[in-house]
Amino acid sequence: MGKVKEQYLGEMSQHEIDTYLYNKHLRDIEYEEWRQSDEYVDLVNYSLLDLHPQYSNADVSDAINYAVFAVQVTPSEVGTDVYGKLLHEKVFEFLNQSYE
Repeated sequence: MGKVKEQYLGEMSQHEIDTYLYNKHLRDIEYEEWRQSDEYVDLVNYSLLDLHPQYSNADVSDAINYAVFAVQVTPSEVGTDVYGKLLHEKVFEFLNQSYE
């Protein structure tokens, strides 16, 4: 047990260990108070908004149709990677102009 104590606590005195444990308890209390606050609720709600889809299925479908007709080259002319990037660019171009 002595080696484990040395590994985790190092050269801490008993007073330093007691102070650390007391402060840990205070930090735990502060954390729980924060989790019960309106600030925490706002943070969670804001995070959930990032996960919510921004565009409807109709918007995405319209954007894909726009991209297919806007890109004037074929995959065989430029390669599938470049063609995919062009389509991707046009899809987001359409979606961003729709919501500006």
